[in-house]
Amino acid sequence: MTLLSKTVLGLIAAITSLFMFNKPPAPTQADLAPRYTSVYVANEAPVVPVSVAPTTTVKTALKGCEAVSEMATYVGWDQSQIPKLLAVSWRESRCRADAFNPADTVGQSYGNLQINDFWCLPSKYYKQGYLQAYGLLDTCTDLFNLETNLRSGLAIYRYSNGWRAWGN
Repeated sequence: MTLLSKTVLGLIAAITSLFMFNKPPAPTQADLAPRYTSVYVANEAPVVPVSVAPTTTVKTALKGCEAVSEMATYVGWDQSQIPKLLAVSWRESRCRADAFNPADTVGQSYGNLQINDFWCLPSKYYKQGYLQAYGLLDTCTDLFNLETNLRSGLAIYRYSNGWRAWGN
């Protein structure tokens, strides 16, 4: 090590130690003053009964594009992309989670977004497959699950910087 290097390192260590070894400021009176008059502040407030009519909402199982929209919001798709997502899902599978194309251009496609098995088969870059490497699924047939399909679609969307994987 040259003399210049040693000098620079010593100077950096000296400056760093100035900041590391300074004592923190002493507490002020405001810091030491009690914040609450009692430890039971929450229990001292009067309880005011509220009469609310019980409501029961029974939501029927959603199907088709409504289910895709709800699940897409749940898994984290941006709200601005939901209309395009629904259009792609309708074009690819008529919003059916069980859609399967055994003779796609590259291989087989699964689920409502018709995700090609290119994304879930081993490659030279991903030993198990791209989607398996990110823990999104175990096998390509997991893409028949709507949630798994939309999570995987979101990962592909982000990887592709948009809808390029779907030809848009």
